[in-house]
Amino acid sequence: MSDVAALLVQADALHLPLRDESVQCVVTSPPYFGSVRVYSEEVSSWGAPLGAEREPHDYVAHLVAVFDEVRRVLRSDGCCWLNLGDVYAASGKGGGGIRGARTTNWMRVVTERVGFRMPPAGYKQKDLTLVAFQVASALRAAGWYLRATVIWDKKRATEPKRLDRPSVGHEYLYLLSPSEHYAARDPGESWWGHSVWSVSPHNSVDHPATMPEELARRCIVASTRPGDVVLDPFNGSGTTGRVALRLGRSYVGTDISREYLAEQAVRRLDGVQMEAAL
Repeated sequence: MSDVAALLVQADALHLPLRDESVQCVVTSPPYFGSVRVYSEEVSSWGAPLGAEREPHDYVAHLVAVFDEVRRVLRSDGCCWLNLGDVYAASGKGGGGIRGARTTNWMRVVTERVGFRMPPAGYKQKDLTLVAFQVASALRAAGWYLRATVIWDKKRATEPKRLDRPSVGHEYLYLLSPSEHYAARDPGESWWGHSVWSVSPHNSVDHPATMPEELARRCIVASTRPGDVVLDPFNGSGTTGRVALRLGRSYVGTDISREYLAEQAVRRLDGVQMEAAL
């Protein structure tokens, strides 16, 4: 690649087509556990799309395998920023929750769990899975240095008001490194002095879970210099890439979905020297 360039590759995150220690920083937000999104027809070599696992421990194991591969391509002094949100063991997305409230037979939803995703073994109907923390703990046990947990305060609830609990308005951002000595440094901005970052979420009709550019920017300016290579193994709509290129960093984005690479990320990275290996 030239001094500032982007490379987009259709690839399973379990098998990144990159050399060992070839990127300086990873900024990514994988599909969350229990996701009902269907990104594409491509299926991971794991046997199921990430986020579609039935059991939280399978999701955790899948991500640990992905980040073993991420660690291979990350420089020893590099940083990995992982954005994850927690989820509940059961879900009303298929007919409960706010959608169920619009039905004419709400009692069937409540009493018979019509449209609910039932909880996996060991979890109760209203349990929070804490799967984001399970992932962080498993990555630490797998050899990553777990350096920080940043609370991403979205400034407002991102779900309807609930009767029996506060509505969720935050996610987690984990700072991980492959070694004790890594390149993250104070960029001289006020938010670095606090582990709660208030950043409004980005609403997009093109992608259901778009990372806000400001969140990606903070990660990149804190752990790279101009000319460094930034990777997102779950490229999605290409937010990390757009921010990296704007800041004078090179970018590699991989995604299992040809659709997202070809129809979204490519047109959003226009004007930049780019090779799209699709």
